[in-house]
Amino acid sequence: MKKMFLSTPLTGLLLTLFLLLPPAISAQESSQKGTDKAFCAKMIRHGQEAYQRGKYLDAKEYFRKAVQADPSSVAAWAYYDQAVIFALAEKVEKDANLVMPDTSTRSEQTVAAPATNTSPPTPKPKKKPAFVIVEDEGC
Repeated sequence: MKKMFLSTPLTGLLLTLFLLLPPAISAQESSQKGTDKAFCAKMIRHGQEAYQRGKYLDAKEYFRKAVQADPSSVAAWAYYDQAVIFALAEKVEKDANLVMPDTSTRSEQTVAAPATNTSPPTPKPKKKPAFVIVEDEGC
């Protein structure tokens, strides 16, 4: 009876280890497989070349691939962030509606007033207001 009492928790412990251990091992293997530092460096180099040429949308794609190749690369993330901002600026330059939609881009034309009347305008007499506050309740 004592052997059965001790074997049940031992069996439960072994079963738990058997179920939990394989996912932990595969997670470590996948994280090591997910980093390709050589490809990341290559994409950063291509992205820098595109960035220097002023092709910010292309540079953003190269840096995005670099980040995907090595998510722990600080340089890849920094270049990607900067390229995203410049790519957005490039889109705004091409299409001004992105910044201020539904606004007119035409400039207002001013109409020149005739120069015949050179005297200053006479002030109009002030009207007495129709509504007068008699007593203030102190709101």
